[in-house]
Amino acid sequence: MRESSDTLLVNYLSTIGGDLPWIEPLPELASKLPPFLKQRYRISRADLFGRKYLLAIEEPREGDPSPTEYARDARTIKERLTADVILVLSNIPAYVRNRLIHQKVPFIVPGTQMFLPMLMIDLREHFPKSKTKSQDVLSAVSQLVILYHLSRESLSETPLGQIASRLRYSPMAISKAQDELQNADLCEVHRSGRTLSLHFGLRGKDLWQKAAPLLSTPVKRTLWFRWGKQNVPAVTAGMTALSKYSMLEDDSLPTYAMRDKDFVAALQKGEAYGCGGREDAEARMETWKYDPSILARSGIADPLSLYLSLRHSADERVQKEIEKLIRQTLP
Repeated sequence: MRESSDTLLVNYLSTIGGDLPWIEPLPELASKLPPFLKQRYRISRADLFGRKYLLAIEEPREGDPSPTEYARDARTIKERLTADVILVLSNIPAYVRNRLIHQKVPFIVPGTQMFLPMLMIDLREHFPKSKTKSQDVLSAVSQLVILYHLSRESLSETPLGQIASRLRYSPMAISKAQDELQNADLCEVHRSGRTLSLHFGLRGKDLWQKAAPLLSTPVKRTLWFRWGKQNVPAVTAGMTALSKYSMLEDDSLPTYAMRDKDFVAALQKGEAYGCGGREDAEARMETWKYDPSILARSGIADPLSLYLSLRHSADERVQKEIEKLIRQTLP
């Protein structure tokens, strides 16, 4: 286990920096730490980007430490060893990484993310990018295909023409999505005569986990507005939707979602009016890259799209609830 984690660290740092990093274990420094920290971390010294730092490499442990606990550990180690310390962590959720960045705690998650504020280095998730021709994120149409398949009904073995009809896109758009999904190794394309259909080898949570790095927030922009007519076909989104799925309270002003071009049309027809600020608004509108009503449940944004729209929130409560929402949606 230890050799594996150290190898991951060395490989990650060498990929980022281009050279094999120099890392020296310093077990004697552990004697200066409180007993609970000696159990949690191994101390090493490393030469990173031309400077020397101490690494506190986390040992495997039970439970899920909070961002506050990690920040406290880093502060205590730095005070006891009187040197800048970088936490080397593994298998921590995105919300923990986001909170550590917010608290300016230096850390490395090998293969996933590096945050070194003292060097002004913030390498985000899944860096470095692959040198292959595969794209970083799926298009809105391809993402909608995946989310519809996961949350509404299976699209495996469904002819592309029928998929186009269900998702309200042209056959040409679905054909391009088919190419994207196949290139991303998320599905295969089957042919029967002149009819093409998709086949998803992975199901449920497994497909979600493979697709998630290629999925992006559906939100294109956010605007304050007032209603012109209350029958505008919007769905509840953001914190308003999350409050429906959880015990969290909604914001003081509700949040709705519409496809971007549909909201522009609503503004042109006087069905909604834009506002210069929150004080004049009745609600917040998220304009989406695809039509949220296709996936919505009883007028509420679907859990998977909602997760994608909130997964970079710095609020720990939000992160815990959307992670729970994923587990409930894709058990």
